[in-house]
Amino acid sequence: MSEEHVEDVIEGMLRQSLAAGSQLAEQVVRARQQYLRNAAQQSEQAAIESQRTLASDRAVMQSAIVPVMRDDWWETAQPEQITQAYVLAEAWKDYDPAALAASEKISSELKNRYGIDTADLQDDSVYLKDYLAMAQRAEVTMKEAKEHAEAMALVEAAQAEQINRYAAELKDELERHSVPPGYLANAEMVTALEASKEAVGTEAAPDADRAVAERMHLIEQDGINGPSLDDLRQEIGQNYSGADDAMFADAAFVATARDWHEAKTLAAGGFVDKGNTGLEARYENAEKELFARITPLGQEIQEKVLQDPNTQTSAPAGKAENPSTPAYGSQEHYEAFEASLQGTGTDAQIKGRVAAARGQATPPKAAVEAPKKAPKARKASAGAGVGRERSQSGPSR
Repeated sequence: MSEEHVEDVIEGMLRQSLAAGSQLAEQVVRARQQYLRNAAQQSEQAAIESQRTLASDRAVMQSAIVPVMRDDWWETAQPEQITQAYVLAEAWKDYDPAALAASEKISSELKNRYGIDTADLQDDSVYLKDYLAMAQRAEVTMKEAKEHAEAMALVEAAQAEQINRYAAELKDELERHSVPPGYLANAEMVTALEASKEAVGTEAAPDADRAVAERMHLIEQDGINGPSLDDLRQEIGQNYSGADDAMFADAAFVATARDWHEAKTLAAGGFVDKGNTGLEARYENAEKELFARITPLGQEIQEKVLQDPNTQTSAPAGKAENPSTPAYGSQEHYEAFEASLQGTGTDAQIKGRVAAARGQATPPKAAVEAPKKAPKARKASAGAGVGRERSQSGPSR
């Protein structure tokens, strides 16, 4: 092969190599361009997603911080709302002017309203939430106390106005019975005085006047509002075993206990009627009702005392007469009563109840004989009894 032919072959091969290399370079360039285009598209998509997330976060932040700029929002804002606004405002204050303004507003309100310095929080949102909840509870309590005091002041003013009106209407009766005007805060006294006023010059006058005298005595003993629940609970407990505190949640039981107490107090003060009527009957009826209410066995005990054959006088042998019931207040009555209480309490408790029935309660006729003269209302100073007022359920009327 000649040199020329060899050169032609080499030249041809070189040309082919150059052509192949050129094609490969073009492929590499095209691949690079495609990569760059893909990278640019991905970066653009990521930027779009980032912008969307940022816009969403900003919207949440704005919805939370915009209300804090209004003073009325702070009047009802809950600890959770304030804490959320604080956290978002602190996170955004370096990037958003509105967040910066909200941060300053929150710091000011927390300082003025709750005494909280945000510089001491160190981004402790849990502490802030708990502190706000505690502060708000204290604020509500103080507000309720203030409202209650204002309401009581209004009630007292209305009561004073009502007492003045009664005092003007019942002026003559107040003077005739020497009743202090302050006693007109007692509704029963007002009723008694009105009845006395209407009964002047009639046959009902003595009874009406006596009712005023009785109410005077009760007020002097127990105060304007009468015995408190604690007083009744203690007195009933001393005289009747088995009385439970829960019973004093029953209005009917309390009314019975109060009626029993008043009858007992009036009997001790000499306000009694002859026979088995009036005060004696009132006392006995209240006592029987207390027995029935205090315990499921109360009625059984009552029946034992009054009807149990074992407590009655035995009839002579051979006679079929019905045994008689011991007279109420007789020695046999108390002996039977004590016998019926066996097993219901200690010996001291049983003796205490029997002693109370004998002496403190004084229901027997011998102890409640009416005085020859009806008691007159005792003169009392304007402040008598007022200092003994009790108020278990509110101010005196």
